[in-house]
Amino acid sequence: MEYEEDLKKLETNVEKMLNSLDSVQGDKVRLLADIARLEQDKKGLEEQVKRLKDEKKTIHQRVSSLLGSIEKWEKSVVLDAVPVSSANALAKEPSEPVQGVLIGN
Repeated sequence: MEYEEDLKKLETNVEKMLNSLDSVQGDKVRLLADIARLEQDKKGLEEQVKRLKDEKKTIHQRVSSLLGSIEKWEKSVVLDAVPVSSANALAKEPSEPVQGVLIGN
């Protein structure tokens, strides 16, 4: 029975190979589950990035609008500003009649 020893070796090798195959298949199942989970995470992160980009765009528009309003206000203040010498003259004119009325002139 010289084949007996060879058959035992073959059986042992086949058994090891089947155990390895089971292990690899288990790894495959775990990896597929990991891939599915990571795909879900990726999808959620992509949605979050889109939402944050939209939020950033909205904030940018609002800040730009505020800056535009401030610039418009500054321009109107500059146009409405009266020179200092004219302001002093204007300040004296109304006060003289008021003083005159109070003093009785």
